Amino acid sequence: MPIDPSSEPKYSVRKAGSTTIVRLAGPLVTDQVYINELGVALERELDEATPPDLLIDLEEVTRLSSSALGKFMRLWTRARELGGRLRMCSVRPHVRDAFAITRFDEKIEIYPDADEALRHG
Repeated sequence: MPIDPSSEPKYSVRKAGSTTIVRLAGPLVTDQVYINELGVALERELDEATPPDLLIDLEEVTRLSSSALGKFMRLWTRARELGGRLRMCSVRPHVRDAFAITRFDEKIEIYPDADEALRHG
């Protein structure tokens, strides 16, 4: 029986000390329903942490929609309003280019991988 792609996890969440690490699964973050669902989950993570420290691992992501990028920008703003932070790691070149075009890379902390981000806790 084939696996239903809609039943596969689209992200995973784990804690490393006070940091919540969210690893996005799959190469594309372009589906609006998924982006909205992810946004709600990440907002909940931010609201429940004191102070919020959210690390988004984009190792598997090769393409983001403008909607996903906008969602990340709003989450970054929300984290700052709450006295916390939102960081990214394992950002592939094409995604980093999108961050650069919007100057998001000038605001957000970006690390080569999760271990490096956690070292800079």
